[in-house]
Amino acid sequence: MAKSYPERFPEWALNDPKRSAERKVFDALKALPDSYTFFYSVGWQVRNSKSGARDGEADFVLAHPELGVMILEVKGGQIRYDAERDEWFSADRNGTEYRIKDPVDQARNSKGALLSKLRELPGWGEGFLTLAYLVVFPDVIVERVDLRPDLPRALALDSNDLTALETKLKAGFEWFFGNEQRKGALGYDRLLVLENLLGQSFTLRTPLNVELENEEQRLIELTEAQLSVLQFIQSHRKALIEGCAGSGKTTLALEKARQLGSQGFDVLLLCFNAALAEHLRQCASENVEVFHFHDLCKKMAKEAGLGYRAAHSDQDLYDRVLPEMLFEALAELGPQYDAVIVDEGQDFRDEWWEIIIELLREKQNGIFYVFFDNNQNIYRRHASLESLIVSPPFTLNENCRNTHSIHQVVRQFHPTPHLLTNHAPQGRAPEIFYFASEQEQESALKRVLHHLVNEENVQASQITILTTRSPEKTVCWPGRKMGNFVLTEWGNLNRRKTDILVSSVHRFKGLESRVVVLTGLEDNDPSWLTPLLYVACSRARTHLVVIAHERSKNYLQSIFTHQRG
Repeated sequence: MAKSYPERFPEWALNDPKRSAERKVFDALKALPDSYTFFYSVGWQVRNSKSGARDGEADFVLAHPELGVMILEVKGGQIRYDAERDEWFSADRNGTEYRIKDPVDQARNSKGALLSKLRELPGWGEGFLTLAYLVVFPDVIVERVDLRPDLPRALALDSNDLTALETKLKAGFEWFFGNEQRKGALGYDRLLVLENLLGQSFTLRTPLNVELENEEQRLIELTEAQLSVLQFIQSHRKALIEGCAGSGKTTLALEKARQLGSQGFDVLLLCFNAALAEHLRQCASENVEVFHFHDLCKKMAKEAGLGYRAAHSDQDLYDRVLPEMLFEALAELGPQYDAVIVDEGQDFRDEWWEIIIELLREKQNGIFYVFFDNNQNIYRRHASLESLIVSPPFTLNENCRNTHSIHQVVRQFHPTPHLLTNHAPQGRAPEIFYFASEQEQESALKRVLHHLVNEENVQASQITILTTRSPEKTVCWPGRKMGNFVLTEWGNLNRRKTDILVSSVHRFKGLESRVVVLTGLEDNDPSWLTPLLYVACSRARTHLVVIAHERSKNYLQSIFTHQRG
């Protein structure tokens, strides 16, 4: 049995009637001897310093250490070619006919793109490679000797050929290369390089407590929906990925940046929050540049030699002055990147996107991905991302960060809770306490911290206190002693293992903690509370504690009572 990537015909393709022909080919390839390896529905991107990024894709890529590599382009249904108009058509079971792409052109282009990609990979070498292609029509019988001058019978497989597939494959290799075939053998070393490119498996790990020493980690198992995102964007230079809180957007953005960086692309991973940028920088590979937006503005303005610019206020500085300086710097320095990946895209102002696009060396063909969640738009910005990228967003609706108990709370703050799913363990029910004064708030915080650390043996480094306002304006200001603990802000490199992290909800967007203690909530306005609670509660992976003012009691009780029910 041949080795295949994936091992079985995937569920997402199994339920698509348009892929039934591909399944026939998959099953036929799977029956080949174990010396064969094949890859189903693969895509790649080739970086060219002159022409920019170029896409490549194939229905199947077949490899054999002695024979070489072969691309298979599959066209299902009843096939018709109109020579006068040079157009191909496929008809379904009902006789409905659809225009399809020229399979020979597709196979030929895929061959060139794959060869270019392989040559740029470390460890591939300069040796000749036998790289062939075949067109497969699994639903019909091909009776003609030659279909077209560029499609002889030897390069066209039909339904009958699938029953004697190995013979036809070897004949295809022979047709292309004859006596040169052995000279261009793939070999086992280059087969491994090919597997690493098209069949790479990975386990994504996120730090359990990035805020301390990265001592404990937990595995994040990618759902099938997340894996399909990586596969989807491999063959799209520009894409929007919209996901609910906890759907793994940041993890996917990191993994895609790592993949592109390892393939030689100049990659920028961009976000809005400074704390998130620091987290991404710790997790990203060395060949990926990570910035939050305003830090990038300052860096490039400095490199371009731009001097001081006056601003009417701090908000004017960040909303207008620094972005304008970035635009001027780009005019001086020129575009800097082959690929730009944006995380938490909902936080960016509309007018910034035109500037961000200028970072790409190739505006049309550059690689540009934006991960976002409009329900986390706590800055009350309404970025029109859909006008930036024509194709509709790819949606992730599975929350794989929070326990089920926390998810049941979080989903109530989402506009379409019925679409969200969660398959995590049940976990502990969130706790909620109320206060009427700052003294009561402080006492409640001390009791909760003492209970978690001294009675339940939770490490202080696994706890984050989130405030609805800047911590400096609350009882949780950084540096304050809270019982036996000292509160410290995110990013403090000198923090001790016994310190408790404190941050505002706004600064903590995109980040997470094993235990979150949310405090403040002095208001009872649902229009203000709902987006804030959606972000704050979803930061807690395994346990959530809320210490809220009594003014918000009625609203919060309706949420948490519903969760318990």
